[in-house]
Amino acid sequence: MRRTDLSVDEEIAEVEGRLSQRRMELRALLDDARNRVNARSTAPIALIAALAVGFAASRFLRRPPPSRSMADRRPSTASRVAQVAGAVASILLPRLIGPLQGVVAQWLQQRMRRPSA
Repeated sequence: MRRTDLSVDEEIAEVEGRLSQRRMELRALLDDARNRVNARSTAPIALIAALAVGFAASRFLRRPPPSRSMADRRPSTASRVAQVAGAVASILLPRLIGPLQGVVAQWLQQRMRRPSA
C-alpha cells in the first residue's frame, strides 16, 4: 500500500492543525494560571499597602495630646449641668417611653375615628 502525495499532505495539515489547536489551549491555560497567581499575590500586597498608608496617615494626622493645663482644669458649671441632665434623662427616658406611646396611640385612634370635614 503506497500512499499518495495528496493523502500525506492532508495528514500533515491535519497534524499541524491539531498542534496549532493544542498550542492555543496551552497558551489559554498559561494565561489563566498567570492571572490566578497575580490575583493571589496582589491581594496581600494591596492589603499591606493599604495598612501602611493608613498607618502613615494616622501618624501624620494625629492630633497633638492635650496640654497639661487643659487636663488639670475643672469642668465648667455649664458642662457639669449638662452631664447631670444627660444622666437624669438616661434614667427617666426609658420609663417615660411606655406611657408616652400609650398616649400617642390613643390620640391616633381618636383621630382615625373622627369623620373628616
